[in-house]
Amino acid sequence: MKLTNHLSRVLAATLFGLGCHTAALHAQNIMLHLDAPQGIDAQTLAADIGTLKITFSNSKDFFDTSLYAANTLDFGSDYYNEGGSSKDKYHKYYSRELTLNADDGNGNAWWGNTNKIEFKFDNLRRYVSGRTDQPIYYRIYSPHFSRIITGQIDPTDAEEVTLHHTELTQARRVAFMPPVGRDGNAVPAILAPDLRIGTCNGFRGYNPNMQDLTEPFARYVYKGDTLRYLVVPNSSELALHADSIVVADTTTCVTTDYRKAVECRFYITDSQGQLCPVTNGQLASVYYKPQPGAKGKGNNHGYGCYNLGGIFLNTLTAPDGTHAAYVLPGQQTFQLRMPTVQTTDPDFLMPYNADLGYILGEVTIPASTEPVSLSIAQSKPLRVTTTLADAAPYADHLQFSAHTYVNPPYSWQENKQMSVECKEVSRQIKGNDLVVTTLVEGSTTYLSLALNAQYGAQSDTIASVLSNQCSVYGLFGTPRTELTQDDFHFDGAKLPPFSKLHPVKFIVPCHLLQQGEKLYIHGQFGDDWYSTRCSAFATHHEGCAKSLNPGTATPVPYDTLTVILPEGNHEWYVCKNFTPYDSANIHTFTLGATDTLTQTIYDREFVLLRVNDFDSDSIYVYTNNIPATKLYKRYIVDGSRHNQVHYALEEIPLHPGYNDYTVSYRQIKIQKDTLARVNYGVETPVYYDDPHYNNYTAYRKTGSVYNIRKDEIATLDSAIMVSSRSEVDLVTFMSVTSGSIWIPRYFAHIAPSAADTTVTAYTHPVVPTEFTYKGSLPGKIGKLSKLDMFLGPERMRVVPFRHFSGRLDLVPGHYTMEGEFYNEDSEAYFPFAVTFTIEANKPTTIELCPDPTAIAAATADSAPAKAAACYAPDGRRISTPRPGLNIIKMTDGSVRKVIVK
Repeated sequence: MKLTNHLSRVLAATLFGLGCHTAALHAQNIMLHLDAPQGIDAQTLAADIGTLKITFSNSKDFFDTSLYAANTLDFGSDYYNEGGSSKDKYHKYYSRELTLNADDGNGNAWWGNTNKIEFKFDNLRRYVSGRTDQPIYYRIYSPHFSRIITGQIDPTDAEEVTLHHTELTQARRVAFMPPVGRDGNAVPAILAPDLRIGTCNGFRGYNPNMQDLTEPFARYVYKGDTLRYLVVPNSSELALHADSIVVADTTTCVTTDYRKAVECRFYITDSQGQLCPVTNGQLASVYYKPQPGAKGKGNNHGYGCYNLGGIFLNTLTAPDGTHAAYVLPGQQTFQLRMPTVQTTDPDFLMPYNADLGYILGEVTIPASTEPVSLSIAQSKPLRVTTTLADAAPYADHLQFSAHTYVNPPYSWQENKQMSVECKEVSRQIKGNDLVVTTLVEGSTTYLSLALNAQYGAQSDTIASVLSNQCSVYGLFGTPRTELTQDDFHFDGAKLPPFSKLHPVKFIVPCHLLQQGEKLYIHGQFGDDWYSTRCSAFATHHEGCAKSLNPGTATPVPYDTLTVILPEGNHEWYVCKNFTPYDSANIHTFTLGATDTLTQTIYDREFVLLRVNDFDSDSIYVYTNNIPATKLYKRYIVDGSRHNQVHYALEEIPLHPGYNDYTVSYRQIKIQKDTLARVNYGVETPVYYDDPHYNNYTAYRKTGSVYNIRKDEIATLDSAIMVSSRSEVDLVTFMSVTSGSIWIPRYFAHIAPSAADTTVTAYTHPVVPTEFTYKGSLPGKIGKLSKLDMFLGPERMRVVPFRHFSGRLDLVPGHYTMEGEFYNEDSEAYFPFAVTFTIEANKPTTIELCPDPTAIAAATADSAPAKAAACYAPDGRRISTPRPGLNIIKMTDGSVRKVIVK
């Protein structure tokens, strides 16, 4: 009986001031009057239900409870959403509470809205996004109601409309009490008050439309209706209980009393009819009655499908060790997962009928005061004999397996393939034929036949196109016990005759497949096409030498993979993924009746590189788009050797076939000029042609920073190991006042070389040094576009830590400094070049643009200086001197003023 109340008593439908077809909308209101069940006092209703909620929408889809059931959603949800605004089942909603009133003037309780619900354009209509010429739908729901109350509001000119529902007056109260345990005390439980609308995914975390049953729970159901419910006690010995009642004309009290439960002992029956104890695995009490149209969502199957195995812990056992539980009389479903069965039946096969190693079985529990023995399932082996003509040569490689297809609740998805047990009884060669007798479990739908490898040192056969299945049962469920190879097919493709199958040997470099490459083969026999990925099953047998043999004629070890293929045309190629392939890499061949073919993946078709680096080997394999070089990078820190650093960055040339390359190292030691702590690290220099790039940031850090304590020196264990072909910069800096942005980094350039190198780390106390440009701070001149700063005769590069703002904390020594400022406003360059000496404990200021007349003349034995750059008086760089004053920067770093007439 549907309770949708299609009302025609509400609301004018005209928009105000929007140029629509109808007149202006009146300021209308909605009042609602919902009569409470008769014979129930207001105090009881307030305790059971309290307030209610009415929800409005522009779609009546939310009347359809199947949407909730199929998607495992709670009826208390405001609306159902498939996963996007464009798929909302009802697009907008608007909710208001309905208050319980104790007396309607005649002594009856009712629910209603004490404040009128306004139906003007900026309120209800706006919230539900409806048009004035369309109805608005509403519903009223409570978990205590057995039915949803629904209705619609049609357009009307009425100033005020009252919605009056009387359906609930016919409802009767059904009170569910907490279950009574074996000792007579209450047991905590959860309740599904209606099996049509509740579900559980196995645990208490998500149970839509189920209620905690630790105190009485009331359900209001219409007289004469059948109420199907489920009680799940939180106990390790009590099974859940599904039952039903027909609602009477009076209040009904439902108590689930486990003092009336029967001790049930669960067994699996073998093929000889004996009850076999189940002494292992997981036994669970479940209820599986999926509603029509229910679909899975996550680990749920829609309403009416309860799996509460996580609660039932099956700690009760029978004297023979089999699982037991206390169960109330009636029908009940149990599930076993991965059981262990004690049986003497030689033909016993585990009767799995649900995916992931489950057995589901429904049993009937009689009323009894004594323990009862129940069988959940029975082993029903089926003996199948398969005769394969001309298959004797492949007797050692043919394998049989069995599977079936299951659907929820026997799987988590539709049409799921599930493996079932099968057992080979005999394998006989008769002439050139092979006859195999197999036992399959009674639930088997298909028997599969495959020609695969028997892995080991004596076999290198890894795959074939022979892998098809046969239906064991005919159209009417009659099992087929006599089969031939003509019965095996898949997607319409039958097996090729065994007489037309021949081995093809593929000679494969071992490390090729170990790097993830796969050998694909496909072709055609008769009218049927096949495709197989052989290397998916490839494994190197014990007779294969997996180690490289450098210095020999064939340094790369090969393996032989034998594939059984039918006569006809074939093609193969090697790649990492089964993706659209390059036709240039496809190799074709024809297999005839008498051919013994060998296909070799030659050296010229791939590049294999072995890099021997310090204490390890790395293998790199290329088969497509082979590069000319391999950029090899290594930056490791050996903690067992006091953080010894190994660094290499080399371009390794490659040629087709086998490449052997050894990375050699030299030591970079650090010596300190004082007993002070110094930080160090390795960075790769990066060179830029852009003159506007601040070259003091042109470094790529390759690793962490380490340190040498003040009382240590760089020993062999802590030396930096750099490959002889790599070019790096060793960065050092003082650790005192660590974190200061004024302390620069000192870079010692390490050129490629086989010789060890010692780098001096300057660790004297730093001296605060300020810099000016014509008496002004550098920041007022412009941005620094170039900076080259060096310390000492070995020209150790000095780089500010973050940016150069006019101050550096420098260690004592002689410096050369050259650079340019660039002013964006005037687009002018301001060059500078100075040499200066920093003395210990003497803070100083360095003028970056000293008076040219004060520059000392070059010594007689020095090389004559040449003009390096020319600037106008305003700082703009010019290509050649112009009439008037010019500023010439010389190659020796000096700056001269030249007047051209």
